Amino acid sequence: MTMENSIKPVSISKKDILWSYLSQFLSIGAGILILPAILHKLSSQEIGINYILLSISAFVPLLDAGFSPQFTRNITYVFNGANILKKEGYDHLHTGGSVNYRLLSSVIRATQYAYKRFALGVGFLLLSVGTFYMYIVTDRFSTVNNMMWIWILFCLSVFCTIYLLYYHSLLIGRGFIKESQKSFVLTKVLNMCIAIGLVYCDLGLISIAVANLLAPIIGRFLAHFYFYRDGLKEKIQEEVSFSEIRSVLSVSWPNIRKLSLITIAGYVVSQLGVFLSGLYLPLEEVGSYGLMIQLSNVIALVSTTLITIQTPAFASYRVTGNREMLIKKFASSMVLFYPLFIIGTILLVWVAPKLLSVIQSNAVLPASYILVVYCLIRLLEANHSCFANIISSANHIPFFNAALLSGLCTLIGYGLLILFSRTGILFLILVPGIVQLAYQNWKWPQMVLKEFGISWMKFIRIGCQEVNRSFFPLHA
Repeated sequence: MTMENSIKPVSISKKDILWSYLSQFLSIGAGILILPAILHKLSSQEIGINYILLSISAFVPLLDAGFSPQFTRNITYVFNGANILKKEGYDHLHTGGSVNYRLLSSVIRATQYAYKRFALGVGFLLLSVGTFYMYIVTDRFSTVNNMMWIWILFCLSVFCTIYLLYYHSLLIGRGFIKESQKSFVLTKVLNMCIAIGLVYCDLGLISIAVANLLAPIIGRFLAHFYFYRDGLKEKIQEEVSFSEIRSVLSVSWPNIRKLSLITIAGYVVSQLGVFLSGLYLPLEEVGSYGLMIQLSNVIALVSTTLITIQTPAFASYRVTGNREMLIKKFASSMVLFYPLFIIGTILLVWVAPKLLSVIQSNAVLPASYILVVYCLIRLLEANHSCFANIISSANHIPFFNAALLSGLCTLIGYGLLILFSRTGILFLILVPGIVQLAYQNWKWPQMVLKEFGISWMKFIRIGCQEVNRSFFPLHA
């Protein structure tokens, strides 16, 4: 089958949505599903080392937060007819009716090049600083059998995982949401099967390391097949010069840097609250605080999934000038986001405490009023992040300085808490909440609505109409 030259705008199907939610379920639940085997078969020392390795690997999606959105947009722009890429924004004057395969080849090679250098950099840090740290923690690699090999395999698995992430950008950028999620699901299922199988063969912690290495490599073949399956491989066989690759990287790097710093700053600030709670609160309250954050993260993840998977569609509507569809699809996504988050909050405040009591959990959630306040803060944060996502779909990052300033103000706020000995859970959540409310919570929604030229009520009305049309077409 050969591929047509004409462009095909990105569209999101119900299958894309279902596979995305399955992917999110596995992302959240894979660790829980494998936990019984780990707790049953591994020694206490191996379990401890495993949690250290999990903490290190948790940085991978954080580090990718700057790369993935930018390269995804690049791919989307090219598949929607862009003939040039810009450091900021996009140029309708240089958008054609067919795919520029020369530019597409350059973008693909640039994406591969960037992720390879990214993976090599992280691998170098792990093999140098990481090895020194593990050498100390594991008492010269003697705490656990085969600890040296476990660490080497872990470093290789992190390198492969990071490098092969470029396929996620390629698939999502092309609008292959379902295919990307299928690849992720296969990788997770393979990881669980290999790990559980080897653990029950009494191979110890090295089982987890082997699973983490093999699963993404196997998953890569499926991702490769999906991306190149319709004759695309033949279209991009021509050689690309390094100057063309460098040209793509030069226009991509400013936004990659901004998004990376924004993500890292946000992560540091959010984790600082947990760190301070460990220093100044009783361990029981630390457990409550951590549990609240963990469960609220699940609520935010589930409720924003629909917006996240539509990112390439938003970019596609931008570059093709389809303003009406951009407004309709974003508004409908937000109209679904709000009730999902509110339902999650209700479950967290009124149902979760009862479930914890039934299972006789040693950790309890904070008081209901604290949960309500925290969920309101998270709702406002998730809301402005969704609007910021729409802004960035135009290859424009105006929230860089505001995000860094918010992080700095939060640090100052935490410092004042320590100075005046106010370190209860409520104070820890109010500081970032007040800082965000001062500017970011309202600024980015206001900017988007102003760009669209509509009021908040009209935005919601458009969203409700689009949801009704999409899910109940006979009554639309």
